[in-house]
Amino acid sequence: MDFIAEFEALKLKTPRIGSIRLQSINSEYTHNTDQCKNCYLLANAVGNEDCMYGRDFYGSTDCVDCDHVKSCTLCYWCINCKNCYNCTYLHDCNDCSDCDFSYFLKGCKNCIGCVNLKQQEYCIFNEKYSKEEFERIKKGITKEEISRKFQELQNKSPHVNAVHINDTNSFGDYINHCKNVFFGFDIDDCEDCCYIEESKKLKDCMDITILEESTLCYEVSSAHILNNCNFCFGCVNSSDCDFCELIMNSKYCFGCVSLNHKEFYILNKPYSREEYFKKVAEIKAELRREGKYNLNILTTTYPPQDTVLTLPRL
Repeated sequence: MDFIAEFEALKLKTPRIGSIRLQSINSEYTHNTDQCKNCYLLANAVGNEDCMYGRDFYGSTDCVDCDHVKSCTLCYWCINCKNCYNCTYLHDCNDCSDCDFSYFLKGCKNCIGCVNLKQQEYCIFNEKYSKEEFERIKKGITKEEISRKFQELQNKSPHVNAVHINDTNSFGDYINHCKNVFFGFDIDDCEDCCYIEESKKLKDCMDITILEESTLCYEVSSAHILNNCNFCFGCVNSSDCDFCELIMNSKYCFGCVSLNHKEFYILNKPYSREEYFKKVAEIKAELRREGKYNLNILTTTYPPQDTVLTLPRL
């Protein structure tokens, strides 16, 4: 049996859905979304309402033209921001409100063109003003002037080498509330993982791109709620699957494409429980002989247990 050849033939002849939308309302023109309402042209988004034009939206409302935003409201053109309200043109800001054209603000209000401020209010280009002065200057300054002076301030201000928030023993960038993560990028609430990006709530996973709420996964991309799955793409709410694409609400599938609510399937064909495990063992043995299936790497700890990762912070 040439499993790889049969799997490729199955992928070519099996119909596929155009986009994945789970529990969404009035959000037809979105992709890889879950629990979204009245959203348009979003990708990789969960739990949003009245948002459009962007990707990696989580728990946000009335946001437009944003990327990597979480729990934000009334935001426009914001990147890598969390818990922000009524803000525009922000980058790497958390817990801010009524701020514009700013970078790396934490807990700020009513700031314009500011960089690297914490718990500040009524600041323009990092200069503190009274409320009355702030409102007066705000009315007279143009968008072009703000953009120019803000860029000048950014160029001469120090930047952190990596964004880490509440992490432990982790290495990468844009890491939030993670523990023991090696080479992680744009991740939240992950533990004991390595080589992962754009993922949330993972444990014991490796070589991942875009995955949420999953455990014990290897070489998985664009998936949601998986357990013990390897070499899978576009799968949702499934477990114990290998070499699968677009599998939904299923378990114990091997080399399957576009199945829903199935169990003990190989190459889209049903098997009894006993036949399934026997056949899968035979396929894996054949693939190992050909050097095409090797999960021994997963028995190695990354990084080594006696290694403590530290990052300099400003």
